[in-house]
Amino acid sequence: MRIALLAPLISPIAPPFLAGAQALVADLAAGLAARGHDVTLYAAPGSHAPGVRIRTVDVDPAQLRPAVFPTDDAPSPLPGDADPAALFAAPDPEVFAAGYAFLRAYRLIAAHAAEHDLLHAHAYDWPAYAHATLQPLPVAHTLHSPAGDPRILSILGTLAPTGTRGGPVRLVTVSHACAATYAPYCRIDAVIYNGVPIARIPFGGHPAPGDYLLYAGRITPEKGVEDALEIARLSGKRLLLAGGVYDQAYFDTRIHPRLASAGQRAEYLGPLARERLWELMAGARAVLCPVHWTEPFGLVPCEAQAAGAPVIGYARGGLREVVADGVSGFLVPPGDIPAAVAAVARVPALARAACRAYVAQRFSLDAMLDAHEAFYASLLV
Repeated sequence: MRIALLAPLISPIAPPFLAGAQALVADLAAGLAARGHDVTLYAAPGSHAPGVRIRTVDVDPAQLRPAVFPTDDAPSPLPGDADPAALFAAPDPEVFAAGYAFLRAYRLIAAHAAEHDLLHAHAYDWPAYAHATLQPLPVAHTLHSPAGDPRILSILGTLAPTGTRGGPVRLVTVSHACAATYAPYCRIDAVIYNGVPIARIPFGGHPAPGDYLLYAGRITPEKGVEDALEIARLSGKRLLLAGGVYDQAYFDTRIHPRLASAGQRAEYLGPLARERLWELMAGARAVLCPVHWTEPFGLVPCEAQAAGAPVIGYARGGLREVVADGVSGFLVPPGDIPAAVAAVARVPALARAACRAYVAQRFSLDAMLDAHEAFYASLLV
C-alpha cells in the first residue's frame, strides 16, 4: 500500500521523542516501510525514520502551543458545558498558528494525493481534524488522547456521527478505555493497541545496583510527576525522572523545588534517547505511572514491562489494559499513595521474565503492524 502518515507538528519525529505519540509514529512508519509499503511521513522539520520518505511541513514547532490534557483537578469542558458560539473563537496568535500549520500540511498532502492510497493522521490539535477533508483520500485518525476538547468532539461528531457505519473518515483509538470516552460523541471504528519493538529493548533480570525507581514521560500535571516523587520519598527509594518538560511553568513551580529539597534522592535526567531510557528501565526496581487522567494507553509501561521492570500505577484508563495486576505490576486505586508505597515493597514477589512475556504476547510491534495493515485494507474496499 501507499501510505501517507501525518505526525503531530509540535516537534520533529526524531529522538529524543517529546512524547509517546511521536515514538509510536516513528515505529509505525519504519515498521510499515520494512514490510514493503511505500510510506511518506509528513512531519515537522528535522524528522526522520528508516526507509521512510519524509516531506517536511513548513511549520515552526516553537510557534505551536502544546496540547493541554485534562487532569483530575482541571477537567476539560465537554459539549454542553461550553458556549457553542465560543468553541472556535481564536483570539490569540498561537491558535491561528496551529490552524495555518495544519492547513499547510493538508495542502501539501493534497498536492501529492495521487502518490498515496490513504492518509493516516496522528495529530491531536483540533485543526488536524477540521482540515482533514480537504484532500481526496480516505482518512483515518488515531485518537491519542481521551475525549475532552469540545472543539474536537464537535468536529468528530460531524465527521463520524454515532450510529453510522463506514464513510471516508475513520476513527481509531489505542484502548477500549479511551474509546469509551468518545462513545457519547462520535463513532469509533477500531481499537488498535500500540506496540513496542521488544527485540530492541534490553531485558533486566534483576534491578541494577543503586536500587532506584523510575518515572519516564513528559513533565506535565496529568502524568502524576508529583505523586511519583512522593511515592519514592515514602518508599525510601531513589527516583530517576526522564522526559521532556512539556509545561515549563509546572516544572518551575511544582517539580524543581521538590527536586531541590530531595537532594540526591531524586534526579531529573531530561529527555533521553530511547535506548538509554530502555537501559534505565531494565535496571529499575519498578517504573511509576501514577497518572491523573484517563491514560489512553501507556507506551512507557509497555516498554518498562518489556525491559523486565514491573509497573506501579493507578488503576484507571488504558493502564488497566496494559498492566497485568499482580503479574507484571500493581495497580492501586487512583490517588492512593500509601497503596502505591506498599506496592513498591511487594515488587520483589513479581517475576521480571513474566513482565516481558506479557508484553510479547499482547503488545508487540508486529501485532500492531498486522492490525494496521488489516485496518488500512478495510479503508480501501
